[in-house]
Amino acid sequence: MVCKQTIATPSAATTQMSFDPRSRPWPIRFANAVGRTIPLSLDPDSLMQTARRRTGLEDFGPFPLEEPLHLLSSAYESESRMNFVGRAAARSYLLRLLENRLRLECDRKKYPEMGQQNIPEPVFVVGLPRTGTTILYNLLELDPDNRAPLSWEVMMPSPPPGLDTTTQPDPRVAETDRLLNRVDRLAPDFKKIHPLGATLPQECIAITTHPLQSIQFHTTHRVPSYQSWLGRQDLRPGYEWHKRFLQHLQWPGGGERWLLKAPAHLFGLDALFAVYPDARVIQTHRDPVKVVASIASHGCVLRAAFSDQIDVNEIGAEWCELWAQGLESAMEYRARTGIDASRILDLQFHEFIDDPMATVGRVYRHFGWKLSDEVEQAMRRHLQDNPRDQHGPHGYSLAQFGLDEVQVRERYADYSDRYDVPVESE
Repeated sequence: MVCKQTIATPSAATTQMSFDPRSRPWPIRFANAVGRTIPLSLDPDSLMQTARRRTGLEDFGPFPLEEPLHLLSSAYESESRMNFVGRAAARSYLLRLLENRLRLECDRKKYPEMGQQNIPEPVFVVGLPRTGTTILYNLLELDPDNRAPLSWEVMMPSPPPGLDTTTQPDPRVAETDRLLNRVDRLAPDFKKIHPLGATLPQECIAITTHPLQSIQFHTTHRVPSYQSWLGRQDLRPGYEWHKRFLQHLQWPGGGERWLLKAPAHLFGLDALFAVYPDARVIQTHRDPVKVVASIASHGCVLRAAFSDQIDVNEIGAEWCELWAQGLESAMEYRARTGIDASRILDLQFHEFIDDPMATVGRVYRHFGWKLSDEVEQAMRRHLQDNPRDQHGPHGYSLAQFGLDEVQVRERYADYSDRYDVPVESE
């Protein structure tokens, strides 16, 4: 069963959520009004030419670029319904990715020994969005034995962060915070859903945007044809790029225990383990009825920053089905390969929320790590200083997105049964 609307389909006027321009800050209203007359090209050839001119570099590297870039550009133009701010954001982001690729390829040629860097036993936190992955990720990152890619490193990776041996903060940290503040102005409710900060650990989907193999594009803009293409691809090139990126970040050091996270790894466990055969995985589980509504709300908040009109029923049905497919892919891989239980740990959301440190202790025991008193105290302070809903409650319901509990439970029944996921009470 797919997640289809089970209520009578409203008229277009009520199905689509319209946003009153007066509800936005005046600079954004002004930009959208004036920007209609400003041409901003999303032409792939023009974008690549601009990136080359800005960097003075030519080589984007060996990973496929032209096909996904043309697909994404076409989807932006014909499907996204973006306003001027959305168009400017898409152009700016694509140019940053292209410029990063040029600089990263130049760095690798300059320092060919990067390719000899080992990435031993990386740890991936996976699971449906809104299942505690971010909280767990942020806690584990407090251990100096773990290294997570930070937001500023992912957004501005060149030159390699490890080359700077000074004690002064890298200027890219302040620049990244400046850019992230724009996100807060465009989507002020987003911080209720997901924390932002230059020195906070970043998700892997922001790394795999560089080879244009990432669910992030469809999360922020409506690009269904691109997402459909992505769902048909062999994801191994994206993970091969991911490994090269970690090699870049850790050079000239090496040997760190990388801590990584993204719900989207559910779609690519086969590619993940092909590239990282000694990887460890922590998978979190939660009642899908709670998860699906939150995912849909997350999608609406982000897309509303870049479009004046979004279809909430479409988003609800789309994300309900897509993440069910992601879980099915992960379950199929685990059943087919019979991956050793010592290399994967399943955690229930309700147990983690009830006693976070007990769950952390379980992680450390499972993988044979040592949890020092200092690290444990740092984790406890973090939990105390960062309570849930510290930026205000994030309210949502299935009905807002044309869904109901019965259909969601039916669609996710195999998953809930397989991992004995309890129904979450109000």
